[in-house]
Amino acid sequence: MSTAAPSSSIARDLRLLGVAFAYELRKVTAWRAGFVVRELMRSLWRPLVMIFVYRAILVTPEARFGGFDFPALVAYLILAASFEKLLFHQRGLDLADQIFQGYVTKYLTMPVRFFVLALGRFAQHLAVQSSVVAFLWVVGSLLFPQWWPRVASASAALQAFVLVLLGSYCAFLMCFLVNVLAFWLEVVWTLSAMASFVFSFAAGVLVPVSAMPQSLAGALRWMFPYWAVSAPGELFLGRLGTQEFLRGVCVLLAWVVALELLRQLLWRRGLRRHIGAGV
Repeated sequence: MSTAAPSSSIARDLRLLGVAFAYELRKVTAWRAGFVVRELMRSLWRPLVMIFVYRAILVTPEARFGGFDFPALVAYLILAASFEKLLFHQRGLDLADQIFQGYVTKYLTMPVRFFVLALGRFAQHLAVQSSVVAFLWVVGSLLFPQWWPRVASASAALQAFVLVLLGSYCAFLMCFLVNVLAFWLEVVWTLSAMASFVFSFAAGVLVPVSAMPQSLAGALRWMFPYWAVSAPGELFLGRLGTQEFLRGVCVLLAWVVALELLRQLLWRRGLRRHIGAGV
């Protein structure tokens, strides 16, 4: 009996995860203009602007920015934009709305874990964005072959993907935590915007972390955003090696454990004080 119950619970969660994934996938891929703008164009405008900024700064072929010449910066920005699209983002969850409006109460009476439903949305995000990134890479490599990033090796590409995947899960847990704060706060959307700004900076979306001052770069290397965007980009280009990849895996796994424990704690305590709409 002691082993059957957990096995039954795991099997139920896996079935629910499949159903939630299929539902979220159908919902997000329903054809409408919003899908094109949101899923195809998201995360592309800022790197495009930065390419022109760096072009204005690096006016000669010999000019460098933090060890990057202009073609290397273009390749890095393309990679950073691609990896950022694979990361779960704050608008991917509507848990805060459900808490404010009292909808989350129904999950207290259902024989399912709410977190499995959120995991279904995370899986949907990865599936959709992986397809979008693959499409953009095919188009980009055909239209701009001279600027498109060239992978250092197959192992470098695999290592970069592993880091982005772990980093995306950390971003998902962070989004969940920010949404759960709706049990106590009414400024969740402000916190989400602030967290997105800090994340973009720490991840090196617009400026490579290795090009930042050494003390700042050293501190950011202990944060998961760096290993989700900047480090995978430099791994892909061959600027980092296997030793850095192994360090990144250790840092990201530590963040996964810490964020998951905090998620469980805040979720349980939040449900205890939940009284319905208008918390």
